[in-house]
Amino acid sequence: MSDAVQAFKDALETERNAALRADFDTLLSVQEEKRGLLEQVRASATPEMAGELAELARKNLGLLRHLLSCVRGYLGLDAEPGYGARGQSIDGPQSSLRGRL
Repeated sequence: MSDAVQAFKDALETERNAALRADFDTLLSVQEEKRGLLEQVRASATPEMAGELAELARKNLGLLRHLLSCVRGYLGLDAEPGYGARGQSIDGPQSSLRGRL
């Protein structure tokens, strides 16, 4: 694994931890770090490594969306659209079968 790929993976882990703690300063700084590494990662990552990084980023995105939803609710703002399992925007109330079966 190249240094850039490992640094990007570490940045994704930092992002995850910051999202779990609602540490907005760290979330902002890690975005800059990831942007700086992106070209090096594109040049050096194998398809398998890129897939692993993409999966970690998708998981982080779910945490960030949840954090945004919590903050908006705390501030009394209108709800943002929800998101489906594939990341598509879902307008209106979400229904779930969880708890109904």
